[in-house]
Amino acid sequence: MGYLDEFGVKETQQERRRKRRLLTAMVILAVVGSLYYEFKNFREEARVKEFLAVLQRADYPAAYAFWGCKVEAPCPNYDFKSFQEDWGPNPPSKISKVRSYRLGTSHARGSGVIVPVVINDGPAIQLWVEKSNQTLGFAPPL
Repeated sequence: MGYLDEFGVKETQQERRRKRRLLTAMVILAVVGSLYYEFKNFREEARVKEFLAVLQRADYPAAYAFWGCKVEAPCPNYDFKSFQEDWGPNPPSKISKVRSYRLGTSHARGSGVIVPVVINDGPAIQLWVEKSNQTLGFAPPL
């Protein structure tokens, strides 16, 4: 074995190690990024699911509380009668009884999250969940 036979072998091994570390870091970054994207609005989506589960049980006063209102102390711009017109079991309610629901892809916007919901295979409803206090509302038009 000659003096120059091993010339550059060490550099080649170091280059392979560097490439392997770079590839590993890129894979980890991709996995962490996709997990973040998938679960960043988890709390807000869970809040909407809780609300819809309460509606399925037909507990309308408890569902009204998700909007930050109470039957005894209604919200000034959304009283319990209006809530029941939107979500209640009787006509002219747009929803009627919640039998099934499906959440769409949520989007964070400013201080809240917009969660699209399809109820009873009807048209999608855009709900707003305020991040700070987890209250619900109808999403503003985009």
